[in-house]
Amino acid sequence: PMDHTNQYSKYTAMLDQFDKELDDIYHDYALRHNLSDAALWILYAVYGSEEEITQADICNGWFFSRQTINTALKGLEQQCIIKLEPVPGNRKSKHVIFTPAGRALAEQTVVPLKQAENQVFAAFSDEENQLFVEMAGKRCSLLREFLKVKS
Repeated sequence: PMDHTNQYSKYTAMLDQFDKELDDIYHDYALRHNLSDAALWILYAVYGSEEEITQADICNGWFFSRQTINTALKGLEQQCIIKLEPVPGNRKSKHVIFTPAGRALAEQTVVPLKQAENQVFAAFSDEENQLFVEMAGKRCSLLREFLKVKS
């Protein structure tokens, strides 16, 4: 069998650099709006959610540690961007709710970000979009499996 190790290494390096560049693009966008990365993703998650979401939902859905999200939420709460409301029947869990200032901030930051992301996908065909998303998900699943990293 042919050894593709060098070819795979080249692909891995390219994809890892693209991943890092993507992180950098979002980081720069957050900085330009005086937000931490975690704060930006909290705004993104809350604004994009059809229903009220909790700190745990954000941690689980966006792969942030509880400590990182907790720290960012405290900062956003002190700035009167969000408020934390207890989930009925659950003393530990709290919903993350926008204040009017928070909703305005999300509209200034998340809306243009989502519009730019949508423009990216609009530049591809439906088939390319579907394949891209499937392959990205498969890459994450397989790497998690091969590295034996918990999900």
